[in-house]
Amino acid sequence: MRFLLLNQFYPPDPAPTGWYLHGLARELVRRGHSAKVISSHRSYDGSHSYPARENLDGVEIVRLPATGFGRRGFVGKMADYISFYVSLAIALLLERTTPDLILSLTTPPYIGLLGKIAAGKLRCRHAHWIMDVYPDVMHAHKIARHDGLLVRLLRTLTRFQLRGAEAVLTLGPTMAQRVAVYTESPQVISAIPLWSDPHLLQQHDVKRHTLRAARGWASTDVVFLYSGNMGLGHRFAEFLEAARRIGAGGPRWIFSGGGKRRTEIENFARSHPLAAIEFLGYSPQSQLRNHLQAADVHLASLDSAWQGLMVPSKVQGSFASARPVLFVGGRQCETAAWIAESGGGWIVDQDDIDGLLEAIAQAMDPDECQRRGQAAFNFAQKNFNLTDNCAQIAQLLEGSAAHSQLNLECSTALINT
Repeated sequence: MRFLLLNQFYPPDPAPTGWYLHGLARELVRRGHSAKVISSHRSYDGSHSYPARENLDGVEIVRLPATGFGRRGFVGKMADYISFYVSLAIALLLERTTPDLILSLTTPPYIGLLGKIAAGKLRCRHAHWIMDVYPDVMHAHKIARHDGLLVRLLRTLTRFQLRGAEAVLTLGPTMAQRVAVYTESPQVISAIPLWSDPHLLQQHDVKRHTLRAARGWASTDVVFLYSGNMGLGHRFAEFLEAARRIGAGGPRWIFSGGGKRRTEIENFARSHPLAAIEFLGYSPQSQLRNHLQAADVHLASLDSAWQGLMVPSKVQGSFASARPVLFVGGRQCETAAWIAESGGGWIVDQDDIDGLLEAIAQAMDPDECQRRGQAAFNFAQKNFNLTDNCAQIAQLLEGSAAHSQLNLECSTALINT
């Protein structure tokens, strides 16, 4: 079977959506299928350009011209989106190879519209892998009113985009519920979580103490680590207030990564020098395992307005590193459900500072941390397994593509009779 996969970013670019798509594409190739990816030739941050054509692990990659402003402001990001849309539309219009199924992700938003239109032109089926739910995230971002004209128009586009889809993949059951309102056939929706990096699922602490020493952390320090994007959907006020109240006698609060909210956290740290807050950049992929294992507890958060609209993938890395997760946010989301089911951390309601301080007191106990970290690791082995989860998605796409082939053969037979 032939699969055409659409996403703005793809390895070696570090954007997570591209790496998850590559895991799936490799699985399709391993199963004897043809996998072709169309992406942008510019990197996520706009600093690199990649070859126009490449073969990576048996996956054919076609990279299209687009602007590369990266994350430098809203206008630049929109320019990157629009330029890639235009290049992709032209590429799909000129596509001569007929795939059995086109799979669209959600970077940029509504790329699935082009996937659906191309599927109609090429007489194949289309499927969608939802990483963020649009237009709901725009309301959560507070950049559009829930009942405004723009959101109503985009809801109509979302329904059109998903109409007739052979499969709609989501990252968990809460997201599946949010997506269901846009589909005529909820039975096409599947909830399959993303997976952990297999290299993280190796419970070794060989370089843990070396890295801690290099960063100036004593063996007796308790390190709380927030690693990844500090985005608009996350909550930080509770962590910062706890750091302020506890002061230098508590854990080290490490914020590693970037994002729109990092400046806000840096300003807080400058205003409250007694809070034990430190900053690191993004960790290179080659050092990620040691970076995550250097901490004792991982921090995660999700504002309740974002429940079901996105599923931060940092929990997969934390659990695979055998580290418990201290989560602040709404309880009706995948992250809270995974922590509750596994016993691999603590769940604290947003704005509940007293509850957070109680959880921190428990997290300062090394035996309790180890117990919950082991529970997290066991859960990751079973539920965040690359081989198993990719196989589930591949089987769904194979079934969708086979359905497409059957419909085509029936249509051809009717035409010939």
